[in-house]
Amino acid sequence: MNMFSKILVVTLALSGLAMGATAQETREFTAENGTFTIPARPQRIVALNDQILTLPLYEMGAPVVGSAGRLDAEGNAFLRGSMDTLGIDFPNTEIEFVGLFNDLDVEAIAALEPDLIIGGVYNDAAVIDQLQTLAPTLVINNGELGLVGTLRTLADASGTGPTFEARYARYLDNVERLKSFLGDPSAISATLTFMFPEGEQLWVYKSGLGAISQVLADVGISQPAAVAALEEPQISYSAELIQDLDADFIFGFYRQQPDATPQTIRAAYEKFAPGWCQALTACQNGQFILLPGPSFGSAMASLDLALEMVEAHIAGRPFTPFESAAQ
Repeated sequence: MNMFSKILVVTLALSGLAMGATAQETREFTAENGTFTIPARPQRIVALNDQILTLPLYEMGAPVVGSAGRLDAEGNAFLRGSMDTLGIDFPNTEIEFVGLFNDLDVEAIAALEPDLIIGGVYNDAAVIDQLQTLAPTLVINNGELGLVGTLRTLADASGTGPTFEARYARYLDNVERLKSFLGDPSAISATLTFMFPEGEQLWVYKSGLGAISQVLADVGISQPAAVAALEEPQISYSAELIQDLDADFIFGFYRQQPDATPQTIRAAYEKFAPGWCQALTACQNGQFILLPGPSFGSAMASLDLALEMVEAHIAGRPFTPFESAAQ
């Protein structure tokens, strides 16, 4: 080997070391379960919840290689809410299924050679400790952080902060636009409800129903006294007290699935409280609104959709105010 060749080999070796050093650049990150050294720009992330973690991470461009998911009746794995919200699922992405959020496949996660794992307080603490031997494993407390706090934390951990902040700024601009259309948003009231297709329980939400809760709070829409007085973010409500939920608008939700279509969900409300529509002026006036499932999701796309839905139904048409209708 001549001198030139030796110099070239050494130069290439040093270049490789430099690239390796850059790839291994790290920083400190504090999560619910402690402070960890994580890659400054993770390259292989495994998320331990599909709807809460995988969707917003993928949406922001984070390199998600594995995710917890759900199983349908035939045993096929899927990402909950992903097709409705972002048009993605396991078959049309390179994301590998690593088990259910409460039944994770540690071997499958290890095979993906992650450099960062992100989970939540709902994951088994013993499994989280086991995963720490594979890669830094962060626990995100989405309940305490709220939707926006969770999205910002995920963006920070995954190195996609600028992408999130740009989208969030656009969302806030649109919130201000809607406020200008409404005049005094606090003069308008809304109740958030959730009914399963079986019609056995009605859930009423003071907060915590993902994007739609965030939008109504950001816009400044008020709540009926009975809802505002709830001590919990959401409760199972009694059919006998359904009149206490009356407001300018009552929102419910459906999914684009055979068992949770608009028709089956409306039928479920009737099963839960026969004659419910006649008991609520919002329903009598056509102001009981069923929104598609993605509008209560946990991604920026869900926030944008929920805001558009609220704008269309509240600002985009005349409506009968609850106070005048009740007199």
